[in-house]
Amino acid sequence: MDSKKYRQRRMNHLFKYCRYPLAITELCEKLEASDKTIYRDIQELRDLYQAPICSNKQGYYYDPASAGSFELPGTWFSDAELQALLAAQQLLSQIQPGLLDEQITPLKQFIINMLSQHGHPPNDALQRIRILGIGQRSSNPQHFIKVAQALLDRQQLTITYQKRTEQQRSQRTISPQRMTHYRDNWYLDGWCHTKKALRTFSLDSIQQIAVTPEAAIDIPQQQLQQHLETAFGIFAGSADKTALLLFNQQRGRYIEKEQWHPNQQGEWQGDSYQLRIPYHNPTELIMDILKYGADVEVIAPEALRQAVKREITRIAAVYEKK
Repeated sequence: MDSKKYRQRRMNHLFKYCRYPLAITELCEKLEASDKTIYRDIQELRDLYQAPICSNKQGYYYDPASAGSFELPGTWFSDAELQALLAAQQLLSQIQPGLLDEQITPLKQFIINMLSQHGHPPNDALQRIRILGIGQRSSNPQHFIKVAQALLDRQQLTITYQKRTEQQRSQRTISPQRMTHYRDNWYLDGWCHTKKALRTFSLDSIQQIAVTPEAAIDIPQQQLQQHLETAFGIFAGSADKTALLLFNQQRGRYIEKEQWHPNQQGEWQGDSYQLRIPYHNPTELIMDILKYGADVEVIAPEALRQAVKREITRIAAVYEKK
C-alpha cells in the first residue's frame, strides 16, 4: 500500500476513536512522520475527502456530529493486515473443511488479489499455518447457515434431532441463543420449547432443520452463563460439584499452564499439582482424567473417584481377555 494512504488511514482511525484533540507532536510520534508531512495529510483529508477535521489550542480532532458517519473511500489495508486476514481466513476454513466455502472463497480471493497487487504472494501465509483437527465430525453446511441465520435474525428453529447414542429421532422447537465451537465441533445452545429448558445440540446430530417465522425468546446472559459455563464440559448444567485432581510433578508442569475451566483453581502441593474443577455431568471429565493414565489421581469427590476406578477396571478387563 502507498505509505501516504496508509498513514492517512491511521490518522483517520486516530481521529475517530481518540477522546481528546491530538497535538501535531503526538501525531508525528504515532504516525512516524514529520510535522510538515502531518500538516499536508490533514489538508488533503479535508480537501479531497471532506474529513470533518476541527482544531483548537490542544490539537486536531473530528467534529463529533460527523465523526460517526464519515469514512474514507475504498478499503485500505497494510500488507501486514492483509497477511493477517489471510491467516484468519485459513484458520476459519480449517475449523471444518468445506463449511462456508461458498461464502468465504470470494473474501479469500479478494485478499489474495490485493496482496498480489502489492508484490506479496500469499502462499507463504497459507503454507505456514498448520491446523490439525482431532475428532472432528462433519456437519451439513446448510444446517450451519440456517442456524446462523436464525441466531442473528432472532427466529425460532424446528429440528429433527438424533443423538449418536440413541436410535429414536425427536422433533424440537428451539429459540437459538448462541453457537459454540468446542473440541473441533459445532454446537447450538438454545431454549428448547419442547423440553422447556436450556439445551445444547450438536450440529452433526441435526437431521432436518427449518427456520420459522416465530420470534425467538431471549434468555438473560447471566442465566445462560450459569447453566452453560459454570461446569466442565459442553453438556454442562449448573455446576454442583468440584473435582479435586492430583497430577504428578512431570504432568503438573503442563497442567498448570492449561485452562480446563475459567473457574478452575490450581496450586502446587509439594511435588504434585492440585487442580480443582467445577462440574455437573462427569462424563467428559472422566474421559479427560483417563487420558492422563497414572499421571493423575482423583482425590475427591468419592463418587467421581469410584466412577474412574470402575472405568479403569473395565479397561483392564478388555486387555485381560485371551
